[in-house]
This record gives sequence, C-alpha cells and structure tokens, in this order.
Amino acid sequence: MVWLIIVAVLALAVGPIFYLLPSAQDRFLAGLRQHARQLGFSMQLQRLAKLNPTAAERVSASGQQRAPVVECMRYQWLIREPIHAPLDIVLRRLPDSVTVSVQEAIAGWGVAKSGERRNTDHAGLLEIAQHLELQHSLFECVRNLPDAVLALGIEARSVSIYWHEEAAVPRSADEKGRLADGKNLIEDLRGRLQTLALAIVQTYGERDNAPS
Repeated sequence: MVWLIIVAVLALAVGPIFYLLPSAQDRFLAGLRQHARQLGFSMQLQRLAKLNPTAAERVSASGQQRAPVVECMRYQWLIREPIHAPLDIVLRRLPDSVTVSVQEAIAGWGVAKSGERRNTDHAGLLEIAQHLELQHSLFECVRNLPDAVLALGIEARSVSIYWHEEAAVPRSADEKGRLADGKNLIEDLRGRLQTLALAIVQTYGERDNAPS
C-alpha cells in the first residue's frame, strides 16, 4: 500500500514536467524557424481571408456578417536595394472549391475580388502585367510551391511566403531527417524569393532613373 502511495505521488510530481516538454512538432518548428532566421528571414503570425468559407462561416446564426480568416506564418525576405515604385500584392493559392469571387492570374493562383485587399491586389496585377519579365519571374516563383504555401506577397520593400509551416514536411519518426528536409525546403524558398527580389530590383531599381 505504501508503494502505491509513493508511485502515485511521484506520478503527480513528474507528470506536469512531461506535459511541459516540447513535442516533436514543437522541436521541428523551433529548428525550422531558427534556420530561417540564420538565412535572413523574419517571421510574423499572419491572417489571410479565407477563399472557401462555408455559409455558416460567412454569416452567424443571428445574421451577422463575418470575415473568416486562416492563420499562417509569414516568412519575409527584405529587398535591400533601393526601388522607386514599390509593389503591393498578395497572390493567393486558390483552393479546389472557391466560394468567393476571385480573379485567376495563373492556373491555381489569383486574388480575391472582395475584402480589404481587393483594390490593392487588382492594381498590383495590372502593374505587373506591364512588365513581362517581372510577371514571368512571379509566376515561376509560385509554380510547384509546396501545398503548405498559401500565398506569395510583394509588399513595399519585401517579398514573402505565407504558409502552414507545420505541414510543410510530413511527420516522421525520424525527427532529424524531417528537420533536414525542412531546412532544405527553406533554402529552396529563399532561392525563389531572392530571384523574384532581383527581378523587382531590375524593374524598379532606382539606378534605372540615374542620369547616364
């Protein structure tokens, strides 16, 4: 009986410690974000308007209009070179069943025709359409992106990936292998964003306006 009491007391004492220990998913995200910071990314929690909200998500039981969102992480890459005409557009991955009005820019990607960003994103598409090399770079950047990526943004002096980082690499018993795959993916995303940033600088760089 005494041993049972001792075991019970130990379980009560040690149990909360195990509860507070980071999970495999927590360790994966921490390692991924640390590697991203080392590569030069900054990160922020972000909300994007849902492109496939259900009727219940759009209108409450009392008839009140809602603006359903999806939470994700924004990995931001700064454009350090001076540019004279900053763009502002968030190109969204279109879900299989879109329930809001959208404008498709390339197969599977586009912008919403409603919401706070509707005018900004539409103007961004029109601006990019005037520069075919930049448009090509943007479309090449989003091609074959992982399904976890929800959007690609060009905002003022930065380019960004909006994504569900926890879903970027399938869970595995091999934590080190999964993290290695995640780091490789981050490096690939950085390469894509660097290429896009270079195209932006080539199109809008202040040196283009410098006197010869």
